[in-house]
Amino acid sequence: MALAFLVFSIAYQSRISSVLLIAAAVYPLLAALAAFIASRTAEAGFIEQREVHPKETDIEIWLYVRSRFILPLAPVELQCNLPDRDTGLFCAKRVYAAVPPFGKCRISVSGMHRYRGSYAAEISRISVFDPLRIICISRKISSEETLIFLPRRVDIGELPAEAHSENSSNPAPLLQGEREDFSHVREYRPGDIMQLVHWKLTAKLDDLMIKQYDEATEHKTAVVCDYSFDGATPGAVMKQADAVIEAAIAFAMAAVKSGDGALVDFGACQPEFRRVIRNMGDFESFYDMMSVFPARLEVQDVAETLRAACRSGTAAVLFITCRLTEDNIFAAETAAEYFNGEVALVWLSMGAHSELEAQAENKKFMFVPIRGELDELRENPHRVGGAASPHTRIPTARFRPEVSRRRIQPCT
Repeated sequence: MALAFLVFSIAYQSRISSVLLIAAAVYPLLAALAAFIASRTAEAGFIEQREVHPKETDIEIWLYVRSRFILPLAPVELQCNLPDRDTGLFCAKRVYAAVPPFGKCRISVSGMHRYRGSYAAEISRISVFDPLRIICISRKISSEETLIFLPRRVDIGELPAEAHSENSSNPAPLLQGEREDFSHVREYRPGDIMQLVHWKLTAKLDDLMIKQYDEATEHKTAVVCDYSFDGATPGAVMKQADAVIEAAIAFAMAAVKSGDGALVDFGACQPEFRRVIRNMGDFESFYDMMSVFPARLEVQDVAETLRAACRSGTAAVLFITCRLTEDNIFAAETAAEYFNGEVALVWLSMGAHSELEAQAENKKFMFVPIRGELDELRENPHRVGGAASPHTRIPTARFRPEVSRRRIQPCT
């Protein structure tokens, strides 16, 4: 620009051309100085807002830019990492704002995230431009806001009574309150179901007292989750992890509603990832943990997890997986072979088909393929449990010879 004004001044040799030449030479220096000072006095961050959101829903994220400079800032650019509505993932975004002198500007950014979990929304850099957008001065900043996206809570009703075999080693009533094998009593806590109230002791002490059962007898359903995934991309892994977690949440809530309680085991090496859910208070704590549950875990062999579930005093075992493999079918059949109760393999197909489906349907366990959403179980609850289930198959053949050599130890 200065060169153009220089040529113009030489060609026309007028006072106006000289003034323009001086302005063209001085403006970049003044603009750079102003932008530098403005960038050092500007602040940006997140406005306090709701931290928890359901996944796959539109949200509004509020940012602010504050200026302590005598001139207006137009524009200011923020480089952020925010959830994007189009992709449903966190990605780099540029946000622009105009800030008055010694003023503050609020900016709303729409977004959506398709996966549950805890994520950090971040502002990493602020850039100030001159009005002609010739000069840009940037500096790094660090402002973060934690956003938690909740998994879906699919209500599939109650687990049918038929889910507990008449030949089960645990033929106790569905409601624990009808049982007399409790170990001790304790004071009532919010979320406890009324069927667990010890009425005689409550009347004597004039305070609600709750029957407490040992872990081995506090649940009638064990939910075993296969937390190993076949995903080439992080998105594929997160999608499978969400499917398994939401199925575990649905079955755990159904077990609590039926009064049975549930043991949920992800086969992780850490004991905190193995939860006994006795009541709605326990369920809400479990749901909060699932909201921030990592997408990857160091897990043990799923056959070992199934064996532990069979030994936990449960009456039914639900094995949830996204992978219909020969190893998983073998593990489920071995559990059904030695476990004196119901075993169901719940396959979350994610819209796929497998040539192993016919093999899985002709085993001693119940095979429950879920091709769409979990809601379909509410429409047909008898798909889980009962001899009347169309997915219950009693095989006529034993294990294949080439597989029988890998037989695991029986559950005791």
